[in-house]
Amino acid sequence: MLLFFANDHFRIYELQNKLKTSAYLAASMFQQITNIRSDKQLTSNDIARITYASCLNFFHTNTMFYPWQFGIFYSIDFFWVKRENENKYQYQNGWGSLERGNSPLSIAKSGSNTTTKTLSQIVQLHPDLVCDNDGDERVLFVSAYRMKNNFNKSKLSFFMLNPKMIRDKFGRTEILINYMLVIVPKPGLFPIRNE
Repeated sequence: MLLFFANDHFRIYELQNKLKTSAYLAASMFQQITNIRSDKQLTSNDIARITYASCLNFFHTNTMFYPWQFGIFYSIDFFWVKRENENKYQYQNGWGSLERGNSPLSIAKSGSNTTTKTLSQIVQLHPDLVCDNDGDERVLFVSAYRMKNNFNKSKLSFFMLNPKMIRDKFGRTEILINYMLVIVPKPGLFPIRNE
């Protein structure tokens, strides 16, 4: 039983480490993907390519794609803010998800319309998104392994632990594990343009 317990904790650590690596890889690609373009603004197709590329460290196979052999799929959510004044922020959220599609151009992706939020709403989303000066920008990345209906803990080699679904900022409960990262984006990348 001690060996099973140790195995389960190692598996959780391994999945968290893979997700952390994916988050940093995605953040780096967000910063660099438009370097060779004259138009630096990111598009929803860029989000799809970044999501696809950053998931490939899972088991180096096609297990993150349909039919999701491990009962989980990978997704990225991003939350961009730009301070206009002390209590007014531009805001956009979007996502890329491997819940459908098996190639960079067929996976689900979206960027919402830009809206306005107050300082208290930004703090609720994540305290590290609060900017110091007018014109400053921040982006919160949330990379996650989300559960499908065919999820079974034994497929991920859990023997004793029973992973529980957690809620994200929007009340969705299908997250197995997630990792959050806040960065300062290069100017001109956001807001995301839907294509």
